[in-house]
Amino acid sequence: MGQARIRGTPEQRKQAAIERQLSLRPKHIVCNNCQAELSEMDPIDVSGMHGIDAAFVATCPHCGHDTYAIKGEREAVANMHMAIEDASGAQAQAGVVPSANGK
Repeated sequence: MGQARIRGTPEQRKQAAIERQLSLRPKHIVCNNCQAELSEMDPIDVSGMHGIDAAFVATCPHCGHDTYAIKGEREAVANMHMAIEDASGAQAQAGVVPSANGK
C-alpha cells in the first residue's frame, strides 16, 4: 500500500482517473446514423477495462441513435466495440472523431 498512499486516498485516485478520462473527451462525435454533430456526451466507466483510456457515448437528439467514442489500444477498442454490438443486438459502425486537443 506504500505507493497507493503516496498517490492519495481512494477517492482522490478515483477523481484523478475521472479527470484523466475527461481530458481525452473529443469536442464532438458525429452520429453514425444521421451524421449530426453531437457535443453532449457521457463518459463510460472504463475502470478495469485493460487497454481502454477513455470512452464516451452520445445519444442523438435527432434520430435517437447512440454513438460511441473509444480511445485505447487497438485490440481493446475492438473488443469493446464487439461487446457493444453484443449488448445492443445490432452491428455497431466505426467512425472517426477529432482528438481532444484539436490536433
